[in-house]
Amino acid sequence: MADRAPLRPGPDSTTDLVLHEGGGSYAWVAPLILTGAAQSLMVPVMLGVITVTVAIVALVIGTDGATVAQIVLAIVAVEVALAAPLFVWMELTTVRRLRFAPAQAPTRFRTVHAARPGPWQPITQLCGVRLEHQVAAPYPGDQQPATDQLTVRFDLAGDELKWTPPALTSPQRLHKDLTALLGPAGVRVELVTERTVRSRPGGGSGWSGSGSASANSGGC
Repeated sequence: MADRAPLRPGPDSTTDLVLHEGGGSYAWVAPLILTGAAQSLMVPVMLGVITVTVAIVALVIGTDGATVAQIVLAIVAVEVALAAPLFVWMELTTVRRLRFAPAQAPTRFRTVHAARPGPWQPITQLCGVRLEHQVAAPYPGDQQPATDQLTVRFDLAGDELKWTPPALTSPQRLHKDLTALLGPAGVRVELVTERTVRSRPGGGSGWSGSGSASANSGGC
């Protein structure tokens, strides 16, 4: 199970589906900007091969070590400067939660970003929720345990919002909770499970699949 349930009480008798922590007020803008800026510091690490290649070429052609160090620092600075606005923009524009009102049997919902929540929309604009649970089982003799991944897709009247819940989130519990919340409003909530067998290294791939779905009637 996740440490904290995704469905939590929101302000003014609402229910929040927390997709990402934080957001919903201007007090969160500065921390999220700092988070985006900090994430941009990883770009030089991810692009380290390019930086190392430039440094090696500079040394081969006879550039002294001090100049090479300055070149490397300049490349790192440019990478961070270019990446930081993108990462900050992503943090500020990410939908951090869906807020439903009233708390039980909601008739409307809104998206919540970094600062102010968006406008209220009728619940009929949420056409359906699909939980896609992929399970990869070990092949015979594999010592590694089974792995799984959960992806949730929200159909917002033709626009799709995709969310990967935190690790250890129970698909069955999340499906049950969303069905209890949205079912009375006529929103379809579907759980589909696909099971596969991991490929044996250096050999052919074994595969078996099965799907299961549970849905409430309704939707757009």
